[in-house]
Amino acid sequence: MPLGTQIFAVVKRSFVSYWRTPDYMIGKFVLHIFTGLFNSFTFYHVGESQIDMQSRLFSIFMTLTISPPLIQQLQPKFLDFRNIYQSREANSKIYSWVALVAGAVLPELPYSIVAGTLYFICWWFPALGRGATPFASGYTWMMMMLFEVFYVGFGQMIAAFAPNELLASILVPLFFLFVVSFCGVVVPFAGLPYFWRSWMYYLTPFRYILEGWLGVAVHSRPVRCAPNEFARFPAPPGQTCESYTQGFIAQAGGYVNTAVDGICEFCQYKNGDEFAKGFNIYYSNKWEDYGIVWAFCIFNFIVVFVASWLYLGGTKSIARLFHSKAKKREREMQKANKEA
Repeated sequence: MPLGTQIFAVVKRSFVSYWRTPDYMIGKFVLHIFTGLFNSFTFYHVGESQIDMQSRLFSIFMTLTISPPLIQQLQPKFLDFRNIYQSREANSKIYSWVALVAGAVLPELPYSIVAGTLYFICWWFPALGRGATPFASGYTWMMMMLFEVFYVGFGQMIAAFAPNELLASILVPLFFLFVVSFCGVVVPFAGLPYFWRSWMYYLTPFRYILEGWLGVAVHSRPVRCAPNEFARFPAPPGQTCESYTQGFIAQAGGYVNTAVDGICEFCQYKNGDEFAKGFNIYYSNKWEDYGIVWAFCIFNFIVVFVASWLYLGGTKSIARLFHSKAKKREREMQKANKEA
């Protein structure tokens, strides 16, 4: 049977299986909706003060942290498909392991896209999307869909290496710890030790998702410091607040006001881009970030296929290959010794 026919039949069977067991998908949708609403009510209609810029960052970070429960939710499905194939269908050689992996991967994606859209609606518009441009909303939705594809591949990649559900669920926090710890939120880029900042910071995919989301969310948004956020000081005699702070503002950013009593009021950020710069996040990198996250997604699914092949007999094929080569060399040496 051609491989394309095998893939089509197995993927169709997987879609039917998902449709007939709606509990899994209902759980996925409910988790997205409730976490989206929790996030949006926590940061409902954030404003434009300095702490509101920080709230935007934390809201995006909370979105990233929904991936572990979603990963642990999808891994048993993948392992069930693999166990059925390994115990029953591999021996009968009805279809190949490639069709199995395709049948485990493809049905997840459309449901995840729908679930991600539900999360986006519940989260973006009540929380961060007020006053956002159509481009900012569209880009955030696109990155949200890519985030959904990423965690599906990431979770199945971990499951493909694991022999059972227990080990797969144990590995998720370990992998997630490395991914989230160096994305620049838990410890900002400037605060990371040089060893981790020089390579691990650039290897975590959440760093690029975070930059894409936050860079767009705060771009060109003015920062209006609350009264308790200003740094207050008097200007030297003969100088205005503007002339006294002009050089510092040109270098570090921010803005200064002159209060009614003549005291200078300095705000650390003038706009959202200056706030994001403190976390090494730049709006100009948005499409580069989008492309890099695509590369991470493709890498995840390549590893899913490779790890599945190794688990389902690839290691034996490699061992046989080396064993046959060793035997061939041994025969050649024996033949050479006889001729000598």
